[in-house]
Amino acid sequence: MVTELQIKVERYEIRAADYEEHARQAAEGPQRAFYEVLAGYYSGLATDFRQIIEKRKAV
Repeated sequence: MVTELQIKVERYEIRAADYEEHARQAAEGPQRAFYEVLAGYYSGLATDFRQIIEKRKAV
């Protein structure tokens, strides 16, 4: 179970990094903001899953 969660964390981190790169390349404005929001969303998911993994390890 923890391995599956770690795979999800890695996927979310990759997506967050991809969207951060898109945001850096996008012109100022709505498109950049859109990518920044997506990057933040996936980064937050990765953080949440890391916390879940830590809780599972503690049990």
